[in-house]
Amino acid sequence: MTDLEQERWNLDQVQRMTADYSEATGLASVIVEARGVPVAAPCVFTEFCQAMRSDPVRAKLCESCDAHGGLQSLIEQSPRIYRCHAGLIDFSVPMMEGDKYLGAIASGQVRQTDDADQPQYLTTGSTWQDDPRLVELYNQVPVYSRRRIIAASETLLGLSKSAGLVNKCPIFNLPTRSGSRAAETVHPERTQPQFQLLTQIVSADDESGSRTVSEHHAALRDALTAENLDEAFSQASIMLDEAFAVRGELREQLALIEETVVAVAEDCAPRITQHLSELVKAQQRARTTTSNRYQCQLYLERLLTMVLDEITRSRPQRRPDLGDLLNEIARHPNHPYTLTEASDMLHWSPGHFSKLFKSVTGCTFVSYIATRRISRAQLMLAFTETPVRKIAADLGFNQVNYFSRVFRTYTGMAPSEYRRQYTSRNGGPSGASLSAQHDSLLRA
Repeated sequence: MTDLEQERWNLDQVQRMTADYSEATGLASVIVEARGVPVAAPCVFTEFCQAMRSDPVRAKLCESCDAHGGLQSLIEQSPRIYRCHAGLIDFSVPMMEGDKYLGAIASGQVRQTDDADQPQYLTTGSTWQDDPRLVELYNQVPVYSRRRIIAASETLLGLSKSAGLVNKCPIFNLPTRSGSRAAETVHPERTQPQFQLLTQIVSADDESGSRTVSEHHAALRDALTAENLDEAFSQASIMLDEAFAVRGELREQLALIEETVVAVAEDCAPRITQHLSELVKAQQRARTTTSNRYQCQLYLERLLTMVLDEITRSRPQRRPDLGDLLNEIARHPNHPYTLTEASDMLHWSPGHFSKLFKSVTGCTFVSYIATRRISRAQLMLAFTETPVRKIAADLGFNQVNYFSRVFRTYTGMAPSEYRRQYTSRNGGPSGASLSAQHDSLLRA
């Protein structure tokens, strides 16, 4: 973290506050950024949690819990009490800078006496009970009553909203509840997207950014474990860009990618590994010497979606949250979701949804949807010969002229110009379209 970021977070003061809180309550606490990654030293961590986080794989699960807990506390506008992947009780208070969500203070690491009133899991529960040392440490974790846990969460919230702290550190402010209106700063929409588009073209002459198979495996596993389908698709796109940049070895490179996906499934969703392997083998038997980059993207997205579906089926049921909506958008990038449609999915008012969506993603809902659709258009223009008019229709644009205007807004050029520029640089669309047999695999 840079000095500028530390100043923005006021880490020294926040750290002192959380340390005093942990000393007074005996509860662990840690400051995390939006992805659940700690940004300061943890306070009073239990030996069980220290042992869990010493394992890189389990540490990612812990970070995923902290990320989900912080986001839920932001959405619900109150401290969120939940069970972590290991079964302990945690809660979070969000950290804000104006309307922007920065992260959270996560606290807890206790067991609860009231078995009949246990909080819900936020993410998939993990298996650690076969490790005798972890079982021994788990049994040493302090036991708190439900009432005491609630009191501690309210104490942490009260500290974060105390007048003295807010004057010096204004990042602790829950969004205003309906009924009291706060002044809002209106930021004009930018003509360029505030995040990178999905497709990142890798030059065949520049492989300096290529990563190892194990690094790709870790990145995919982390994305799926965090139930972040958009990130998993982005990782698949990076892997494919690197594969298509290697001349004369495409079949071997695609096979390596498929092996990586199957290995990730074995880690995260072992029950579907055999079915996934059979699909991959059928795809490999049907594969020709030329493969279409766009169809390969669809194929990998389908495999990764199957893995995520199994992960979500295996975890306890919970209310849909913003992460679930973002995954739904990633599944259907061609669908022109409306604000009303999206807010109805989460049973929120459109106004409440808009404010929270922008605080989490950094852009408006309309801009987010447009960027995903234009990303898909870039792939289709670069790697297929599909007419621009049909691409527009497939992406839900009723008029090709309107599609062209939106595309130009986000890329700086017309669709036909983008296709010509890419074709002249790379020699045309990458491979021929896949056969109907391949299409059936995509729908499997």
